[in-house]
Formats: sequence, C-alpha cells, structure tokens
Amino acid sequence: MNKIEAEGVNSVNGRLSLKENATAIILAGGKSSRMGQDKSLLSANNLTLIGKIVSQLEDHFQEIIIGANDLEKYRFLNLPVIPDLEEGKGPLMGIYSTLLRSNHEINFVVACDIPDLDIQYIKELIRQAKDHQIVIPTWKNGKHEPLFAVYRKSILDNIKKLLAADQRKISLLFQSTDVKYMPLPDEVKWYKNLNTMEDYKKYIKQ
Repeated sequence: MNKIEAEGVNSVNGRLSLKENATAIILAGGKSSRMGQDKSLLSANNLTLIGKIVSQLEDHFQEIIIGANDLEKYRFLNLPVIPDLEEGKGPLMGIYSTLLRSNHEINFVVACDIPDLDIQYIKELIRQAKDHQIVIPTWKNGKHEPLFAVYRKSILDNIKKLLAADQRKISLLFQSTDVKYMPLPDEVKWYKNLNTMEDYKKYIKQ
C-alpha cells in the first residue's frame, strides 16, 4: 500500500482525501467486567480490537488520542494516552479528560468495543456538528449511542458542572447542550458493540 501524507491530506493507493479537521478519541478506560478480560486487546483480523479501530481512523483524522488510565498498556499504538482526571467517574469523565487535551473543536468519540466503523457515516456526524454541540446516533426505540458520537469542546463547562455535582450519566449532558439526534436505520449491519465473550465469539465467526 502506497501512502503519502501532508498536513490535512491523505493519499492511499493514489486516491487523495482530506483528513477531517477533527480529533478521534477512542475510550478504553472501562473495566470490561462483562467480557471477563480486557476487550480492547482481544484479537480481530490479526490486530487488537483497539488497533483495528485505529487502523480505520488514521487515514481520516488529523489527530487520534486514547482515553485510558493505563499508559503503558497502549504504548504500542504510538498515540497519546490521556488518563482520567479522576478515576472511577465513568465514561463522562473519560470524555471530559480527552476533550480537554484535544487539539480540535470537533471530536468523534468511540468506545474500544465497536470494532467496525462506517467512515462515511462518521463524516456525516462531523458535518452535522458544524451546527450542533453534540451529534448522537439514535435508534428507533429511542436508545442513544453516546460512545459513538461527536462532541464539541464548547461543552466542557457543561460536563464539568455535571461531574462536580457527581452526575455521571452522559444523557444528562443532552439537557444543557445543543444536540442533533441522527436516526440510525434498523438495517444497519456494520454497527456491533462487543460487551460479552459471546458477542466477541459471534463477531469472530462472522
């Protein structure tokens, strides 16, 4: 694979594309309690799950950072690893801590257990974020995907207030920010969330 890079520009196999003026944040600070082992390091396509996510994002974002408290564990990725400012405060703290360190206003946040990404869908989330503080995929049943969403740095104060009040639900953030809900069609096949070993084994078989 021939790959040429300049600032903001990427070329893979002779095709030029602009990298998003945005940061991709991969959250890997969870305890993987339902999986029974560290899911971010499980193998998929000869890569770790987190490595597979990085490989899909690296040609499309000017910056990628990892949100995790174990800096040594992810040294092999050669990417900045940002620990939570306070441990044990959940993914909202992970979002807050990484947004603080991000070099871009617009940030795509994804959990380390979502192995397959639709880049065009992500680009549409980013496009919508030009006019909204948060853009979040939403299923027909009303369920949101807060760990596959776009957040602007302008929400940092809103998150800080929630955390100061010991409020850790990401959904509470939607009440004080400008949110764009992006419907996910029921026939979406690429989106998978590997929470349990059964989920992982099914994914590998597929």
